[in-house]
Amino acid sequence: MDDNDPYHVKIRRARFSKDSFFKGSNESPFDLKGKRELTELDYFDPDINYDIKARLELLDTPKPIRMSVSNSMPEAYFNMGTVIFKLNGQDCKLSVFQNAKSMNDPRSADELFCPFTDETSGKETYGAGRFLDLHRNTGSNDIEMDFNNAYNPYCAYNHEYSCPIPPEENHLNIRVEAGEKKYTTGRFSFFK
Repeated sequence: MDDNDPYHVKIRRARFSKDSFFKGSNESPFDLKGKRELTELDYFDPDINYDIKARLELLDTPKPIRMSVSNSMPEAYFNMGTVIFKLNGQDCKLSVFQNAKSMNDPRSADELFCPFTDETSGKETYGAGRFLDLHRNTGSNDIEMDFNNAYNPYCAYNHEYSCPIPPEENHLNIRVEAGEKKYTTGRFSFFK
């Protein structure tokens, strides 16, 4: 890995910013004790092979669904369609969503939510799955998916948070060795 490569520098800066936010912000999922114990989150090394172009296939009419959520009743989402891509030589497909609460907000019109699990889930990564936030370009079927930006939901750090649980169709039968790993401290790990 070239530490001076602009792509790697960008990923490292984003991770440093997130770690700093988690250690210092009142909006951090960590309590005071957790903030003191946190030095940095654990990530896979940046790998540009996980920054891929996918084909976005939107549904003609978004499909309303109820997505399972930890510690809470299912929440209203819209299935917007699928992203189709090749990863590690394998054909893959994931559903993408928008939260019903922000569906009509013009600021989030081009934002898509992609929760997923893979063969690292429950081993090196958070067992309940990780998330990717995607941005679609109006008028284009191409979309960037950078799995180096895959992140854990807040419930991975604090049981008091409720988080969407990736639907079964969003399991990848491959190892995605990119993005954030499972959060552990010296004493415990949430949701093995």
